[in-house]
Amino acid sequence: MIECSKDKSINVTYIEAPIDKVWWAVSTPEGNNSYLTYEATTSGSSSQPKVGDKLKLCYGDIVNHTEITKCEYQKLFSLKDAYESIAPDGTADFFHVETEFLLEQVGAFVKLTITVSGFEEDTYGQWFRECLEMGWRRSLMNLKSVLELGMDLRNELFSYPRLGVVNCTVDEEISQKTGANYRQGNYLLEVFPNSPAAEAGLKKGDVILSFDEKPTNTYAEFVRVISTYYNKPSTVTISFLRDKQKSTVKTKLSTEDVFTGLVELEGTTLEEVKEKRENLAKQRSASGSLWSEK
Repeated sequence: MIECSKDKSINVTYIEAPIDKVWWAVSTPEGNNSYLTYEATTSGSSSQPKVGDKLKLCYGDIVNHTEITKCEYQKLFSLKDAYESIAPDGTADFFHVETEFLLEQVGAFVKLTITVSGFEEDTYGQWFRECLEMGWRRSLMNLKSVLELGMDLRNELFSYPRLGVVNCTVDEEISQKTGANYRQGNYLLEVFPNSPAAEAGLKKGDVILSFDEKPTNTYAEFVRVISTYYNKPSTVTISFLRDKQKSTVKTKLSTEDVFTGLVELEGTTLEEVKEKRENLAKQRSASGSLWSEK
């Protein structure tokens, strides 16, 4: 992760491909579908994007309703984004940011820099920034694979098992509230009803410290560690902090789409994902707990 201000994230990659192919991938619906989106539509020309065109980009349980604000052919492409994120109870939250794609020819490579700015500097803004930064990091790896190798690896990159939580790195404010050390744990903003986390007894406000004694100090470390369980037996021992007391629980991770947020290219629609989560949230646990208000 490139260090920058809290309202911004930056990802950079070098792709050994013609610049027109990289431009096609980041600026057109067909190009987006080749490595990133499950469905992309535009109000304008599908092959000649222009300022003012409105796009709808579907990534699974997240939809980006966006508009082109800058378009310099094979150089610069900017979007004004409104990400619609489907919560565990089926309701939608919107997050507004701006995304800039900068293309530069560097020898045989195209240097692609993606800068996302405008994140809110509260806890949920931090979660969205960390989530989107990691999402772009993996998506750029897939773009490089698609253009250089002809291989779409998005399922391998994004279908790692999940715990069923919304989490972010412990910051100064969370550290004071929970007693967890700064940047040494993942704070649970929410827990999906009937998820592996909920079944293990984890609650909103807990701080996850490790999986099987492997530290999860930051959001990026959390994703890297949980990704190591891809295609492996997924029962894990979780160390966590609650009321400043350290405890452990065991649970099985899940690859069900209701927790991963993945929607297949054919079949499941976004509305079906919403309905599935609404129904899951209505199934109260013994304690009667449900997805809570922010």
